[in-house]
Amino acid sequence: MIAEKIQNYIDTLQADERGNLLNIINIIEANNPIESSDADELLDIAANEINADSTTLASIAAYAYISRENLVNLLETNTFGDEIGGILKGVLKIPDFNIDKLKEQTENHIKLLVTLSGDVRAIIILLALYLQKIRHITTLDDPESVRTASLVQYLYGPIAHRIGLYKIKTEMEETCLKFFEYDTYRSIADKLQITKTERDRYIEEFIEPLKKKFEKSNLKVHIKGRPKSISSIYAKMKKQGVDVDGIYDLFAIRVIIDSKPEDEKSDCWKVYSIITEKYKPNPYRLRDWISVPKSSGYESLHTTLIGPQGRWVEVQIRTERMDEVAEKGLAAHWKYKNGTDGQAGTNIFTKIREAIENPDTAQQSSAEKKALYSDEIYIFTPKGDLKKMHKGDTVLDFAFAIHSDVGSKCIGAHVNGKFVSFKHLLSNGDTVSVLTAANQKPAAEWIKIANNTRTKTRIRRIVEAQNNRLAEIGRDIVRQKFQQMGLDFNVTNVQPLLRAYNIESPIELYQSLGEGKLDLRKIKQAYNAESTEPATPPVPAQEEKKHREAIAGDDSDYLTISNMDTINYTFAKCCNPLPGDRIFAFVTATSGTKIHRYDCPNAKNILQKYPYRVVNAVWKKEASKDLMNATIHISGVYDISMSAAINNVIINDFHVHIRSFSITEEAGGKFSATLSVNLLGENQLNAIVEHLKRLKNVEKVMA
Repeated sequence: MIAEKIQNYIDTLQADERGNLLNIINIIEANNPIESSDADELLDIAANEINADSTTLASIAAYAYISRENLVNLLETNTFGDEIGGILKGVLKIPDFNIDKLKEQTENHIKLLVTLSGDVRAIIILLALYLQKIRHITTLDDPESVRTASLVQYLYGPIAHRIGLYKIKTEMEETCLKFFEYDTYRSIADKLQITKTERDRYIEEFIEPLKKKFEKSNLKVHIKGRPKSISSIYAKMKKQGVDVDGIYDLFAIRVIIDSKPEDEKSDCWKVYSIITEKYKPNPYRLRDWISVPKSSGYESLHTTLIGPQGRWVEVQIRTERMDEVAEKGLAAHWKYKNGTDGQAGTNIFTKIREAIENPDTAQQSSAEKKALYSDEIYIFTPKGDLKKMHKGDTVLDFAFAIHSDVGSKCIGAHVNGKFVSFKHLLSNGDTVSVLTAANQKPAAEWIKIANNTRTKTRIRRIVEAQNNRLAEIGRDIVRQKFQQMGLDFNVTNVQPLLRAYNIESPIELYQSLGEGKLDLRKIKQAYNAESTEPATPPVPAQEEKKHREAIAGDDSDYLTISNMDTINYTFAKCCNPLPGDRIFAFVTATSGTKIHRYDCPNAKNILQKYPYRVVNAVWKKEASKDLMNATIHISGVYDISMSAAINNVIINDFHVHIRSFSITEEAGGKFSATLSVNLLGENQLNAIVEHLKRLKNVEKVMA
């Protein structure tokens, strides 16, 4: 009886491929064969659905019809030989995986499976086995059914996908969805059934004008429409955050060409040309897996077009051979292998192993692909405008693509409604809202963060301009000091300063002085050390004391100006500096010394016109002693500009330092935000709270 069942598969093989199965029949019959419909079903799956080769079929026949105890004994005596014996040993080595760890560690489990199984054909047998098991699961109350479904969902389904067994992969995914989330599965299935008539009518409307064009071109094609799998529709629903009605491409149209092997590629591109003459394609939805097939062996052209009634339609273009490979995976290549290539089978198994171990990441570089689409991605602005960017571009690149001023002040962005840093890599179709701060400015490190060459060039120019401006300020500082000391401003007299500060070039010296990094007192000290400082009359101690008492301000404990003794100063009303702000001191003609923020509205004019009156100023540590930490909670109706609005109040209106900030979009279109700030007392906190309450869509503010 067993011999007759196996003989049915032997009859479908070439004469030189029958030996393994004929030998297995004798071994099975001699070892108390198992008579069961499960064993028959397993062999049938391997032969007709996975399209296994003769050696794999022989191995699975032994596994199906011989008890585990007898199988172990036969393997110890090497009854099956090295090849089939190695495959069977690989199947028996697979342990009981912990299903609780599968979801988080799928990749590690797959690698472990490949390592333990040895021969990749052992994995093909396991796929057949779990395809059979998934067809017989019962309910969530059955632990064995839950275990089987979990293994299929996180382990064997992904493996089937990687080696191109798409039909099996789809069945596994849909069965698992139906098992774990029945209501969701049923609602999608019912929706597809309700719209079937309308969908069929639309597919026919799409296909009809193409038929005549194909006839004129002498291309032999047949066209069919099919609904997307329920599992793929559900995956899109989750990714896009919509229900089934929000998925526009519920079906795909497949154009299959009867083509000679040498004409396959050209015929596919001819079909593509004919279709796109009739319907306008989406240029960044073309997928060329003909020029460079997937690692699973999958070959096809995919494009998305605007069909009748302005609806998007996905079209797949492939030949008969490509279609069979797409359905049955790499194993289908056995049917088309070159008979003169004795290593064809081995090469296929090598490809299968590579596909399992390494998900498809190959970059396509064919001439056809380069001519039709590149590495471009398209990013939406909050208003729905598209910006063309490149793969690898960051939020910073996008900000500079909008405008250099936006890029220069970029502090991050909302990408698809979630806050990210400006280092975040963008993906095709992202919606990006750039966040800026008035006191932000580019730094040299940004050049490494940017991906786009144009962005790097812009940042480099801005940083160079900033450095040149700092150098001018530093040069004026030295010129003023030399004037006070009776020295000429020349290269010779600058040399002692380079030695004193241990700096190699004058430009570096000027930039460091302009940025306030150096102690100005060293200028005089450098010339004292080299006996070049001119004699200056000493100030009597009593006069110096009176002078200090006369000019000392009430806030003298807050600042150090030019790293020298305290002088009289007041805070500029135009920008109201607070501890933590980046500041400078400006010596006015009539009002004494004013302390300004570098991002003050008047700072640019002061620094450009009066650099010789600008003195570096820094906050003392004691300046923060009056600061208090406060946490503010905000909630209301979510709006994509909410983060920027809150930042504007805190940073631009009150000039307060934000220690941390988080915002979360919640159900029902609401949001909640929490920020931690440093500020000067309860009065300032109350003022900030009142300003935040007046923001549009803010409903509640608590501190």
